[in-house]
Amino acid sequence: MVDEARTTPGGWRDRLRRAFAVDLPGPVAPDPQDLPRVQDLLQRIVDRGMTGPAILFLESWRPLGSLTGQGMHALTPFVGAVFDGAAWERLSAFMERRGSIPWMIERLEAMDAQAARPGPPGAPQRPTDRTGNA
Repeated sequence: MVDEARTTPGGWRDRLRRAFAVDLPGPVAPDPQDLPRVQDLLQRIVDRGMTGPAILFLESWRPLGSLTGQGMHALTPFVGAVFDGAAWERLSAFMERRGSIPWMIERLEAMDAQAARPGPPGAPQRPTDRTGNA
């Protein structure tokens, strides 16, 4: 007689084996339906010249990445009154994933480098301060 728990996918042994599994290390991109929202958020940060402070903030929260997402879930009732609650929930679910913060940092750096690169003639330039630094 064959033990169904061993052969059936989703049996109790399979569920127990995956109970404490964590994501693989490294950057994790958002789901395709969330990608435009996250990209838009990151682009707004770059457009405002806040890439450095955003990276510092993300780096400081990297060890607590899953707690960041859970904290965002806790704020949903308050944020939902001002912003799109469903979008906030999806962003917080993305932030709970282990590689979300490294992915966001990599994207911010790439987007900032792209914004700092001079474009074709007549293209809008990135604002600079009085010393000429971007």
